[in-house]
Amino acid sequence: MIGERDSLYLGNLGPIPLYAHWSALLMVYMIYNSSFSATGQFVMERFILALIVLILGIILHELGHGLTARLLGAFGVTITLWAFGGLCKSTRDSLPRRELLIVAAGPLVSFILAGIGYGGLWLVRNYQPELVPGTYGGESLLVQFLHLTGYINLWMGCFNMLPIYPLDGGQLVYNLILGLSGRQLLARQVCLTMTVIGALGFMMWTYENNNNQVDQIVIRQGMMMGWLTYNAFTYLR
Repeated sequence: MIGERDSLYLGNLGPIPLYAHWSALLMVYMIYNSSFSATGQFVMERFILALIVLILGIILHELGHGLTARLLGAFGVTITLWAFGGLCKSTRDSLPRRELLIVAAGPLVSFILAGIGYGGLWLVRNYQPELVPGTYGGESLLVQFLHLTGYINLWMGCFNMLPIYPLDGGQLVYNLILGLSGRQLLARQVCLTMTVIGALGFMMWTYENNNNQVDQIVIRQGMMMGWLTYNAFTYLR
């Protein structure tokens, strides 16, 4: 279980404390692995930009959850960065209608950030084309930053909306069924089934999009899906 006791306190985001668990170094390693050119050369600016965009995207995503939770009466809200992104915790009741708003706020922030990134990229390319070329060839840092902002946050929003518990999509399904039926057992059974099917489907999609080869990407995604499925069984069985 990820907790504040084994995490490094980084400061406060307004009223919300921010922590970093040691496993967050895995995110840095993932970004490092994706920062090589086609010729195998490490591109430092790509690494720095991607890391900044990813961390900002995760923090703002979790702030969406946290601030919405506070507005709806939660207390003790904290955000922790860890291996698979961010974790927002708080003490609150679990009324489905409130949970739906709190859970939906995170992906909404990610999609807004993606819109800002791609929208800004479109504006620059169409109305300020002189800002597109970089100083030493290629695209400028501004264009790269906007593209990464759009791409990473769109991927983050879509991934979190998968109906896999405890991802946001899985929690939305759980609270929607619970709110409509009032039957906790039914909500758990449906979510657990969707988690298994969704995890297997995501792994098949990852494998096919990786040219049917098993490498670090497929192994990493498999570990993530395994962890999510384990957590789903732990909380929903």
